[in-house]
Amino acid sequence: MTVSQPVVKCGDCGQLLAGNASSPIENRKPCPRCGSAKRAVSVDIQATVSVQSKLGLKARHAKSGRPFMEQMVGDDLHRKTGKWMRIQRVIDRVNNWYREIIHDPTTGKIVHQTEEPLTEHKGHGDAKKSQGD
Repeated sequence: MTVSQPVVKCGDCGQLLAGNASSPIENRKPCPRCGSAKRAVSVDIQATVSVQSKLGLKARHAKSGRPFMEQMVGDDLHRKTGKWMRIQRVIDRVNNWYREIIHDPTTGKIVHQTEEPLTEHKGHGDAKKSQGD
């Protein structure tokens, strides 16, 4: 974030004035143009904001528990590196297919890609063994 130096102008006529922006009214010299003691102070502040987003969906048949299709696309924070990555994931239970592509948005390189039958996708996410197993 960058902050500019305060610019002090007369509060009535807009004349650019020298002096401290925070000086008390009794210590201010009157405006040389109009004689006012009012002051208008402006400061420019610039900051950069980055926004991440992720969208997911689950498709279910009526009154059915487990979704037959799950998809996710968007930004995901890689916990080990602390870096934001772009993820595309499809879990298609009807066609027994799992697809996940993760790429680095700064370089455009694919850092992880998995495409395999869902029944072979073991040891990841929900497929991991629990602590008691």
